[in-house]
Amino acid sequence: MPLSLKFRQLFISILLMLLLLPSSFLAIDQAFYTQLLTNAEQKLEVNMYAILSEINIIDGKIEVAGSSLAPDFYRPDSGLSAYITDESQLVWQSDSSLNQHFIPPNNSLPPGEHLFAEVEQHNEEFWVLSIALLFDSEESTHPLTVHVVQTDQRLSAPHISFRTTLARWFIGIAIVLLLLMLLAYYWTTKPLSRLDNEIRRVESGSQDQLNGRYPAELEVIKEDLNLLLANQNRQKQRYRHHLSDLAHSLKTPVAVLQTSVLSQQPELQDQLDRITSMIEHQLKRASSSGQDVWKKQILIKPLLQKLVSALEKIYRDKDLIINIECQDNDVFKGDETDLMEILGNLLDNASKACKSLVSVSIIMHPLTISVEDDGPGIPSDKHHQLFQRGSRLDTYSEGHGVGLAIVAELVESYSGKLSLDTSPYGGARFSIVFPD
Repeated sequence: MPLSLKFRQLFISILLMLLLLPSSFLAIDQAFYTQLLTNAEQKLEVNMYAILSEINIIDGKIEVAGSSLAPDFYRPDSGLSAYITDESQLVWQSDSSLNQHFIPPNNSLPPGEHLFAEVEQHNEEFWVLSIALLFDSEESTHPLTVHVVQTDQRLSAPHISFRTTLARWFIGIAIVLLLLMLLAYYWTTKPLSRLDNEIRRVESGSQDQLNGRYPAELEVIKEDLNLLLANQNRQKQRYRHHLSDLAHSLKTPVAVLQTSVLSQQPELQDQLDRITSMIEHQLKRASSSGQDVWKKQILIKPLLQKLVSALEKIYRDKDLIINIECQDNDVFKGDETDLMEILGNLLDNASKACKSLVSVSIIMHPLTISVEDDGPGIPSDKHHQLFQRGSRLDTYSEGHGVGLAIVAELVESYSGKLSLDTSPYGGARFSIVFPD
């Protein structure tokens, strides 16, 4: 699959998880904090009404009885305190506020109104619930404002604890989800990987069709590919059988003509030889696989070694030296017969033309085949003519005969490029470049 479609799907899933989990975390955290504020306001309101129920004026002085007040109002540094002001004058404060540097705000609230707000003093934050009222005594009415104060630490401590716990849960959830996604990714892409491996084995020639068992969706693709492979093989075999029949049907008439008295005439013998050569040439060209739908990966080095071994025996009188520069894993994507035809003709021509040295080198990406020798070479003015269609290639210097036309046709069928120049050894150098 193409950053492959499989990896793209996994990447999108992980990206969605990374977007959804943090946003969910923030939403839950904000909802919890909002609920904390609501609960804090309600608790302060309960404490405020408890204070209101205990207010008394004795000898013109505000007193608050402690029978119903929360114990935090008497414990220093508890974080909860209370203040009563009379027209901005502090008239009472709880014992818990003695070590607290807090100045009650002047809210100027109308009687009966209350206000819950955050106040910052001395680089410290407080949450304050204030209510204004008119307190009636026997002698007069006093405008009072009651402030119940809570430090932000009493609010932030449970918030931090909740956030820490929530973060641990979300990290655990993220790890579990990631493992589940990886497991799902492996489980869903395993059939695709098996199909890909089978296709590669078909390409390499180790098997003829797809044999694995796949899910229903991939089973349809497998059957279609097998039908395509079977149809291609049938067409190729039928084509080659027809060619074989043609070769046998032409073989007898040509043999009869060659044994006749008329064939002793030089002109007729020359034409018969030419007909024979053309038949062999066209049959080899037509039987080549060329650009097959499935390109088998043929290891080049073993084939080269077989050819070199045969040529060294054929040309043993020359003390032939053939140098091979090829890696063990270099491959040709195509038909083995075609590669044998290409390398065999080039190496045979070079062996005929050389003095003693022939060199063949293979370079991958793109596949480049170079065959060169230390022979007399080919005149530069005949390079172009050498590749012209219909030329009598066998009239050129030794070692570059009709086989070169077969090579040119085969290279063209693979969309390759065949070129000729002068080798550093002094002879001809044929170079073939196949596209990746």
